[in-house]
Amino acid sequence: MDKDRLLYLLENDKNGQNSPAEAEELEAWYRSAEERPAFTAGLSAKGLSALEDKMFFRIQATALGEEQRVEPEGKSRSWFGWGRIAAAVLFLIVAGIGIYMFQRQSGRIVERTAFGETRLITLPDGSEVTLNGNSELSYEAGWPALREVRLDGEAYFNVVHTSDHRKFRVRTGADFSLDVLGTQFNVSKRKSGTRVVLDEGKVQCNLGDATGDTLVLKPGEMVQFRKPAEYQRSHVEKGLYSAWKDHKLVFKNTSLREVAAILQDTYGFETEASHPDLLDRQISGSVPTDNVELLLQGIAEASSITITRDGDQLVIGPKSNQ
Repeated sequence: MDKDRLLYLLENDKNGQNSPAEAEELEAWYRSAEERPAFTAGLSAKGLSALEDKMFFRIQATALGEEQRVEPEGKSRSWFGWGRIAAAVLFLIVAGIGIYMFQRQSGRIVERTAFGETRLITLPDGSEVTLNGNSELSYEAGWPALREVRLDGEAYFNVVHTSDHRKFRVRTGADFSLDVLGTQFNVSKRKSGTRVVLDEGKVQCNLGDATGDTLVLKPGEMVQFRKPAEYQRSHVEKGLYSAWKDHKLVFKNTSLREVAAILQDTYGFETEASHPDLLDRQISGSVPTDNVELLLQGIAEASSITITRDGDQLVIGPKSNQ
């Protein structure tokens, strides 16, 4: 079982949302977990919390089961019964040490989202980050003088201005970061490149630590690039690139090629077109994102195409009357 699947099952288990088959899958993983000492590596703080709850529940259930067992008169509880409880407690201790060591060694808090998931995160200073699907945000657990976070994926930031004027930095790689004091902006780092869109305040884009070049954005401006030294700066409509945080996608003369990239990056869909020129078709309008079927239906209707889905595979085709 990979870590994304484990995280999904743990969080659903914590909320009581696992199906019987999923519950059995998680139980099977739990029974064999002692054979994988590094199973906690890479789990988010939420996932680790769910795992701890799961282990406590198992120990409680084991202990309760042993207490309810009727022993023959004059005989003490069997070693086997106590051994099972001891083994469960030992597993919790070992797992807890593993979780602690993982957090201590990495020294970072990590938040991840699955495909199609959005999550609101409150940072230690009160700043809020809305994380888009298939994204990861991390920061130092102690958070020193510089408020720095690392982003892989897409997120919308609402950064508070602290009384001591501490700088807030978003880093998307070794060659790019942006600095702010208090502002609202959207950052996307995907396969197609990096994009920053400013809604309010002011941000300074650091275009490569080696060169020291900087670029200051004003509200309504966007910068996008593959390489920091080769960027495009433009004016955009406010809210256009951050509508996803309100559970919708807004397209304005957007090509289906760009839409296909969004579907891959955020939802994990692989897209192919029966006629390649269909990907050059442009669409405008908005579609909901909290229901994948409605999302795909809205894209198809807005662009006068058909979308056939087979699992995570999408095939775009022309309408039969075209």
